[in-house]
Amino acid sequence: MISKNESRIVELLMDSMKQGLIFVDSEKRIQYCNQRAKKITGIVFDVAVGHEAGVIKDGDIVIIADNRLGDDDGNLDGEELKKMNINDKNIKSGDVLLAVGVYRNKKIEPQYKFFRSHHLNTPVKLDVNYFGFHIVASIDIEARETRIQVNDNVYPLNYMRALGNVVIVDGVTGNTKFFQAKGFSVRNEAVGDLLRGTPWKAKRTEDIDVDVTGKRFLDLFDQSELTDQLFSVLSGQTSQVSNRLYDINKRPFICNIIPYENQGVFLMLRGAETLEHLVSDQNEILRQIEEKEEAFDREGDFDESAVQGFVGRSSKGREVKYMAWKASKNKFNVIITGESGTGKSHLAREIHTLGNPDAPFVEVNCNAIAPSLFESELFGYVGGAFTGARSEGRAGLFEAANKGTIFLDEIGEIPLDIQVKLLHVLQNKTIYRVGSSKPIKVDVRVITATNKNLEEEVAHGRFRQDLYYRINVFPIEIPPLRERKNDLYPLINYILQRLCDTYGLKKKQFSGEALQKMMNYNWPGNVREMENVIERAITLCDSNLIYSEHLKMNCDTSPVTMKDRLAKEEQRILEMTLLKHNGDKTETMKELDMSKTVFYDKLKKYHIHY
Repeated sequence: MISKNESRIVELLMDSMKQGLIFVDSEKRIQYCNQRAKKITGIVFDVAVGHEAGVIKDGDIVIIADNRLGDDDGNLDGEELKKMNINDKNIKSGDVLLAVGVYRNKKIEPQYKFFRSHHLNTPVKLDVNYFGFHIVASIDIEARETRIQVNDNVYPLNYMRALGNVVIVDGVTGNTKFFQAKGFSVRNEAVGDLLRGTPWKAKRTEDIDVDVTGKRFLDLFDQSELTDQLFSVLSGQTSQVSNRLYDINKRPFICNIIPYENQGVFLMLRGAETLEHLVSDQNEILRQIEEKEEAFDREGDFDESAVQGFVGRSSKGREVKYMAWKASKNKFNVIITGESGTGKSHLAREIHTLGNPDAPFVEVNCNAIAPSLFESELFGYVGGAFTGARSEGRAGLFEAANKGTIFLDEIGEIPLDIQVKLLHVLQNKTIYRVGSSKPIKVDVRVITATNKNLEEEVAHGRFRQDLYYRINVFPIEIPPLRERKNDLYPLINYILQRLCDTYGLKKKQFSGEALQKMMNYNWPGNVREMENVIERAITLCDSNLIYSEHLKMNCDTSPVTMKDRLAKEEQRILEMTLLKHNGDKTETMKELDMSKTVFYDKLKKYHIHY
């Protein structure tokens, strides 16, 4: 068995590496658990204000923010919701639910919202005044945070895939009786459990440590794939496990399981909330995360794997895929906006392929057509219509796209006189070839794209307002890559594989240093720039491993404006102070003299996860 002195040295080392460490003996009992492991798994609570042990009672106010009903909330379903006087049969498993109601009081109406498979990046919020309390329940899809606010008290909780956050207010005193925290699943404190009458344990700010020595491993952690693997290593049936993704108390962790001299096993843990912290073997780890999230997403109505032409795992990337999937189900006019190089043409083709794969798809780069040729290119002409015209005439691009899709890229470049005729086509589904008065009916789905601000173009008289309203029926915005950092890894590997296949090259991969360099770059030229960088790298690289020396990028991404510099410094101070206090948020707030609300807003703003 490891000595106390040895365990203290190991604990200091693991804490400095932001890793949890647990030693489990041959009897499946915990003989050592460092402070970081206790915090990240929810054994101890990192709270500024606590509450006593208790149980829900008639008349208590229950507030729920649940991003996936029936998943990580103790099997919360219609029967438990009836106890809040919510009797809506339209609410289904998998829905997003925001609700506030009184426990076991059928005379008091609840307030709630629910959404079916919410894939949009827009935060959802329930903001009500309820019996003298200002209550806000919200779910931020991008930040993966649920937040419940009761008057000035805020109770945030982050999630990886699913979470049912809950706050219970005493119906007599008006004080908060319970708020959710990590590790709720093993404590049987999920929303469904509480509504069924399960008592909850106290959370006390003074309980900064809990002695778990001698406790059974399964007393503190859910029975899961991890426990099966850990006990298999413990019994000698399996060798050590390196950098595997497992759920612990319903949260994902990167785990290493190492046997120790037939006396037990070490379990080393790292939180998987942020991909930036994954350094060693990150390719394999990130692949595991993608597989788990893809399987999770396929449980709903929207299977994002169907949208193959657009790569995105971030919340913003998923929103784009969801919007494209929705657009493919109808024939509304779609406009795709975004910076140059974000992949607007790829997305347009994806929408067409999903909805009408056997029909023609005609792509038109409006920036490449001379102003004098626009009308004849789009609508065609009859013989002898103008000097140089073919005697037999020619069909235009709209006719070529009949029964299918025409994609007008850089729509803002079309001259005003052609805009009038395009508007007529969109309204009447009829074209006239140049030199002819004979109408030709066309059945064409129109998708447009631009990197211009068309509202500004309208204001300056360079784009017709009526045409803008006609094409802006279903807008989809593609965010730049600097706003989709979590999309970089899958996108890099997707482009690398595609280019290797295109040029008939053997499979290549990036070294850890090269991958880190690409992950840290802001990509001002977006996907187009990334494709050029990777294409150059595979051309220069003679081996199967691409190093950072093969990459040519402008990596000077330091802030320029005073506002940017101050924000960067504020982020640095927050990160360094958290590191100084080993991730202790209470001590960090105290040293920086910040209120809890402001502190958590800053963490969210700078995407700081501890």
